[in-house]
Formats: sequence, structure tokens, C-alpha cells
Amino acid sequence: MDTKYIDIVPIFQFNQSIRDLLHYLLQNDVNASHIILCDARKKPCGIIHTGKLYKEIAFGLQFDHVLESISDSDYVTLPQNCSFINPELIAGRTIIVTSDDGCCIGIANKTALLVNHIQSDETYRKKVSKSFFADLNFGFILSDIHGNVMSLNTAAKRILCKTGIASMGTIDDMIPKFNYSNLKQTYHASYDDISLEIQAYPYFEEGEPVKIALFLFNMSDLYASKKSLAEVKAKYRELLEIANHSYDEIYVTDSTGLCVFVNKACERIYGLKREDMLGRTSAQMKANGFISSDLSEKVIQMKHRLRDIQTTKIGQKILVIASPIFDKNGDVRRVVINSREIADMMDVRISADNLSRQNCTNITHKLTDLTLKSNKIVAESESMCKVIRQVTRISQTDAHVLLFGETGVGKDVIATLIHEISSRRNHNLVRLNCGAVSGDLIEAELFGCEKGPADSRESGRTGLFALADKSTLFLDEIDEFPYHLQGKLLHAIDDKNYTPMGSSRSVSSDFRLIAATSRNLPELVREGRFREDLYYRLNVMSVTIPPLRERRDDIPFLVQNVLCSINKSAGTQTAISPEAIERLKRHTWNGNIRELKNILEKLCILSDGIRITEKDLLLLPEFAPGNAFPADDYSSLIGQQELPAILDLFEKRLLCSSMQQCDSTYSLGKLLGISQATAVRKLQKYGLKF
Repeated sequence: MDTKYIDIVPIFQFNQSIRDLLHYLLQNDVNASHIILCDARKKPCGIIHTGKLYKEIAFGLQFDHVLESISDSDYVTLPQNCSFINPELIAGRTIIVTSDDGCCIGIANKTALLVNHIQSDETYRKKVSKSFFADLNFGFILSDIHGNVMSLNTAAKRILCKTGIASMGTIDDMIPKFNYSNLKQTYHASYDDISLEIQAYPYFEEGEPVKIALFLFNMSDLYASKKSLAEVKAKYRELLEIANHSYDEIYVTDSTGLCVFVNKACERIYGLKREDMLGRTSAQMKANGFISSDLSEKVIQMKHRLRDIQTTKIGQKILVIASPIFDKNGDVRRVVINSREIADMMDVRISADNLSRQNCTNITHKLTDLTLKSNKIVAESESMCKVIRQVTRISQTDAHVLLFGETGVGKDVIATLIHEISSRRNHNLVRLNCGAVSGDLIEAELFGCEKGPADSRESGRTGLFALADKSTLFLDEIDEFPYHLQGKLLHAIDDKNYTPMGSSRSVSSDFRLIAATSRNLPELVREGRFREDLYYRLNVMSVTIPPLRERRDDIPFLVQNVLCSINKSAGTQTAISPEAIERLKRHTWNGNIRELKNILEKLCILSDGIRITEKDLLLLPEFAPGNAFPADDYSSLIGQQELPAILDLFEKRLLCSSMQQCDSTYSLGKLLGISQATAVRKLQKYGLKF
């Protein structure tokens, strides 16, 4: 038998597990329709149909079972050197082709053999009998040269019944655009419950006119099997991705101690590539000095979980926990080993100790001194005091921080504070405003550029990740970070490794990340403008900085601090009246602290004297009588209008002012402390719209 008629398929031993077979199929992307089972001498002893296998998996097949439990014995063997194959045999059972000594080679391609018989010489054509076609397990239809059906076998009748074709008089009933000028064609047809591949060939018989032979193959089972295989592959890849993103080592051996799986973390711990570990036994790893003890061998012998502290060849001290997986006979089938560096656990312990009450007290004192010295942070209001307490605790960890707050609330000041009272304060804080750098340049800014060849004019650039090693990286306006680079940023945050532009080498950086935004990131995630996995990675610890209108108790102190700074830089001694401060406290402050600083600078320039009064405020458009806070101008209406009319006027102006700070009825209701439905009704009452 020519090798072109033999399909090479996977060959497994009958006592291997279903899990071993699935692992092989998925790892090697195999789409074979049959699997041959053999004994220890490679003699055939069974066959597995992959379509049936995937169906069994869908119904809860146990992966620990041996392959023999799902094998089929409905097959025949045929030596490869066989000079003649009975055509009737092709229509029967699966044919396993063997070598001269009886070892498995592959599966005979019955379709190719059948076509060969039909297209072969006259001697072979005479051997093809009507009973042969009748017994085929795929459809066969014979017609004259004009397409009039002369005969069809039982399989064809079953297929036609599934297609809904009650009777077939001509080929055109099934293939409306049949090409009679070229009889050797392949057609495809789809129906509700079946998908067909139809192969057409000219059919010759001695002394008879040329006829048309149609072979009908039901492809539905094949498509279903491919779909099941694709689903299994997807789940496998997902599990593989999860394992490779585990920070701890996952190292799996079989019952002999042979390594059958390792995740990416093993490369960091053992200093070996995964391909160099797969296929090695634990004894070999120990003999070559990569591990100090063979824990898997002990687990296989003792049949229970063990733990040990080992030293790897690259000097890593690791805590190792080895757990057995048993087969149905109670024997160890796999050993799963998890490891973690001792140094990491010590770091966790030290971090926990640093958060003790005594240390927190010392940090609070340090924070107070820093605040008084820098004059940048005022925290007299309860809402701001809460933020400072939260920041104090967070700063003593290396957790990533996400700062929320409106524009101008001082997110950069809080980021600086977190850095200056953290253990990284001896290194400079590294900053990047993502909204101020174009998308084409931000990658080079963060990751850096590799220096060109010696004869090139291209010079390298050190990225901010490199500058932030052992320090803190502050990314302001993170919502402006380009979407196509967010995956690369996520990888750098997760692994503390990144690849500079133009380089193939990976560089490590021990940085602590603080990100800030004035936008609604969860809403950007829902809109598909910000990656969900990056959002959750950044949002390990979050701090929401209240707007200035929610911390009005801080305004007098902020005013004094800003005036002191202005006087120091300008060489003046400008003061402010208590009435002016009270008026400033009632302002809406949409621009927050930044707006407060700008207004005080204007007042220092526009004021005639050395004291800013309430009258000076009226010189600014923001404080003109027409734009005054609603509560200021209503005393004059008393006695001129009834109370309900005054309240309606007040409510309308309050809504107008509040709408300037919001972008939806939901945020308006939240700002005013009412439900969204109430906010909608009030806007409708006064004819207001966003």
C-alpha cells in the first residue's frame, strides 16, 4: 500500500490516561479523527474516535481513566506490503496499517483508496459491485450523463431524509448549479441539521455510457468535533495562562519523577528555561545541583504532602510544598510542587511589622513635621484629615495607588506626600503627565530607547521606568494613556520587567506606581477606552481627594498659605479681611485649589491697598453680583414675593450652578444628595437641560 493512502495519527499505549492524550492533542494542535492504541510491543489493540472522545468529555468523562476504557475494537489490520485490498473491505471497519513485524503505522485513508479503485483500470472497475456501493457507510448516488438519478444506496437515503429532500429525481434537486461540463468537482451544501460535502466523478463501465457518481459525506460530526476541540483548547490555553501568571512556582512531575509541566515562575527560581526542565527527572535536577533535595521522589514513596526548604543552584532559598495526585487505584499519578522565595515572605513579614502601632505613631509625627515644613497640605476639615490618615497607612507599603479627584484638587501633592514618607523617599520621585505627552512619544518616555549601532547617529534614551528603580513613578492623567500601550504597561507593572524600544532584552525595575485621574475610569472601562485588567491592577489602593467645596473649613488656612507664598515671591505684605474669607468660603470652586491660587494672585494685583476686602472680590467676574452664590441676593425679595416663589427661584439658580459641575442627572443627584429620579423631575420643573 502506497504511503499516500496512509494517514499518520497519534499512537498511545492502552494504559495511558485520557488526560495524557488530551495534553498531547492540545500541545501539538492535532486534529486527527482517530487515535491508535497499542501494547508495549506497539501491536494494535484498540482505536479511539476523537469525535466520540469530545462528546464523552462534554458529558463529564473522567480524565484519570485509562484510554483502554474508551477504546473501540471495531477495526481490522492490514500490512503495508499488501498487494491487493478487497474493495468491500474499504466500506467496512477502520483499517489499521501495520509494518512487516506487526507494529502500528497509521490509518488507511478509505476515501482515497475508494477513489483510486473507481479511477483505476478496467480490472479494478469490474471488482466494484453494486452490493459494494450499497454497503458503503457514506452516501453514493449514480446518475446518467444528464443528471437523472439511476440508483442510490441506503446511506444516501438517510442523508437525503435529514436534508428534507423527499425524493431526488435529478442531481439538480440537490445541486442546482451542477457543472455538467466538468464532472470531477466538489460541492458543499448546508441544511438545518446537516452539512454535506459532495464529491462528483465520472463513472465508466465497459460497453456502457458514461455515468456520474456522487459521494455524499456528512461533515456535521466533524464540525462538532472541531468545535469541541476548539473549546477544550481555549480552556487549556486559559489554564496555561493562569498558571504562567502565578508568581509562585508550579512544577509537576509524573509517577517516575519526570517533569511534565512547569510555569514561567520556575525560570526565575531555578535559573533554567522551561524547555530545559521538561523531560528531566527530579533526580537529574538534584544531581546537577539545581535543587538540594528530591522532594517528589519522597512524595511518590510516602504518598502524602511534604514540605521542605531548599536552595537552588542560583542561590535562591525557597519554601517547597509537594502534593500528590492519586489515580483510581490509589497510586501517585502526579506530584504538584509549589515554591516561593523565602526572601519574599521575609519582605511581607517586615512590611507587616512596619505597620505596627508604634511605627504608625512615628510616621504620624513625621507627617506632621513634613506638612508644617512644606506648607503644601492643609487638613483641617474632617474629609481631608481622613485622606491624610489613609495616605499615611498606604505610604508604608509598596502597594500601587490610584488617586481620584477633580482637576485642581492637588493629586500631585498627595502623590509627593506618599513618596516622601515612604521607604523610597531617599530617591527622587519620577513624574509623567500622560496628557501632556503625545501617544507616539509616551512609549519612549516610559520604556526608553536602545542605543543604535556604533556607526549609527541614533542615541539611546533612559526611560522613566529605569529612573524610577527603587523609587516611585507618578503617572498623572492616566486616563489619557494610549490604549494600544496599556497592555505593555500592565506587563511592566505585573512583572517589574520591561523591554526598551528597539531592544530584545528584558530590563527589571523595582518601582512603586502611583496613578492619578480626574475622569471616571470605570465608565471608561465600560466604554472600551481603558483596559479592565489594567484598571484593577492600578486600583490596589485608591484614594479619593475631596473637592474644595466639600472641605470649606480648609479654605481660610489655604488662603493664608497661598498669600504667604505670593508675598514671599513678590516681596509684598498683602493681607485679607475676614469678610472676604467668608465670601470665598461660599464660592463654588469648580477649579478647586488651582482656581483659589489664581484668584488670590489676581486679587493681589487688582487690590488698591495692602488688605483684600470683600469689595475687591466684586472686581472679578466670578464674584460679580449676577454670578453671586444664590443665598446672597434673596433677603431683598422678602416682602416682595411669597416664600414658595423665593424658594423656587433659589432652587432653580442652585440647580443651574450645580449643573456646571456635573455631566449627568446621576452625578447631579449625587452632588445634591437626592435621587436621580428627583433630579430629573426638578430639571423638568424648571425647563433645564444639560
